[in-house]
Amino acid sequence: MDQGWAALLGAAFGALFGGGAAITAAWLGRSGMKMQAQAMIQQASWQADATHEQWRRQVLRDACIEYVEAARLDVHATRRYHWLVMFNQQGMPRDPEQILQRYHARGMRLQRAALVLELEGSHEVREAAQKILDAARAIPPLNERLRDNYPEAQEKTQHMWEAIDEFVRVARTHLIGER
Repeated sequence: MDQGWAALLGAAFGALFGGGAAITAAWLGRSGMKMQAQAMIQQASWQADATHEQWRRQVLRDACIEYVEAARLDVHATRRYHWLVMFNQQGMPRDPEQILQRYHARGMRLQRAALVLELEGSHEVREAAQKILDAARAIPPLNERLRDNYPEAQEKTQHMWEAIDEFVRVARTHLIGER
């Protein structure tokens, strides 16, 4: 065989093996880049899920805080109204209409705060929130004519305090348990 054919044959084998190696390297590189891209997409998805979950937990936390505050203010307004009806307190403003309006406004705030919990809360949180609303609704009416309801109203108000304490316990467990 002459040198020309040998060179040509060597070049052909070199091109074939070199090209094959280049194609194999490109394919491996593409596979590696594809795997890296998939890993980046998965990481971004996990991060987005974590951010969303953190946002949901913050919304729920804020709603729980608002609900507890509204419930406590509702109990205070209820007791203040009951004391106004039952006792002529020295230094206590005795404008029943204004106190009654505040009393109803506190109750409305409590119901509005419960709406977020209905949407974002777990079953246990919603159940504990409902117990507060049920306790608030169970407090009997009290006015100048219905003074006999005072002992029952005080007992039911205490039940509302207990429901608030239970809600705080459930909400704390739920919020910490999700971490």
